Amino acid sequence: MRIYRAEVPQRAEGKRLDDYLGKAMPLLPQHVIRDALKNKDVKMDGKRAGRDAVVSAGAVIEVYTPFLTQIPVVYEDDRVLIVNKPAGISCDDDDWGGMTVLSAMQERAGDACRVRLCHRLDHPTCGLLLLCKDDESERVLLDAFKDRKLTKIYQCLARGEMRPPAAVKEAYLIKDASSARVRIVTHATPGALPIATQYETMEYDGVLSRLRVTLLTGRTHQIRAHMAFLSHPLLGDDKYGDRDLNRRMKAVGSLKLCATELTLRPGGALAYLDGKTFAIDPPF
Repeated sequence: MRIYRAEVPQRAEGKRLDDYLGKAMPLLPQHVIRDALKNKDVKMDGKRAGRDAVVSAGAVIEVYTPFLTQIPVVYEDDRVLIVNKPAGISCDDDDWGGMTVLSAMQERAGDACRVRLCHRLDHPTCGLLLLCKDDESERVLLDAFKDRKLTKIYQCLARGEMRPPAAVKEAYLIKDASSARVRIVTHATPGALPIATQYETMEYDGVLSRLRVTLLTGRTHQIRAHMAFLSHPLLGDDKYGDRDLNRRMKAVGSLKLCATELTLRPGGALAYLDGKTFAIDPPF
């Protein structure tokens, strides 16, 4: 029997237990949560709790189940770990006080090492995520990202036909922390960061374009916001996208954006990885 724990944050105060678990434990399928609640295998602060229980900030929730959560591992050695992050789970610092990629991979590693993230993917984005296991590897990989020695390529589904079918687009991005959004502008302005996004059309079906996107800069929500600014929002994007299209295509809450390729050129202690490319197929 496995035990999955979450500590209820302030934002979840007053939520029903079953609703909260769906947010806090995204790697547990709904049927697993339902079965655990039905079998009285969920505890709140050490006491058995049913689905209608109301959670309070600071409470510790424990789910007992034989179900084993797994994040697919694409590559692993003694220093580096590359996983295929599922959509709908945060990399770390989860707002719901529950499962994250980092917590799941640390639990998998046990006491063998302290796992660290080397970069991040948005909560609704899936795909290749790079982690490491020691201080030296962390320094090398963070420097590699800073010096753009690692190439990240994504696939996405975007509204409409791209004209031209391939291009490099440049603009400026401004963060709005209060709304957890960014906005794109065409000219340099105080607080704006330059961005460059390269895309190539793989196919167009009359409604959607499948794009291969290379991040030439890596900014918060860059692909999502930049494509929306270009009038080609990503399918399933509830933040920057076309909600009517998302409903028509039955893609509400299902962002079609996946980090599909990662090429490493870190050098230094990880020079054995130089030139290696890791790739996956997107789930859409």
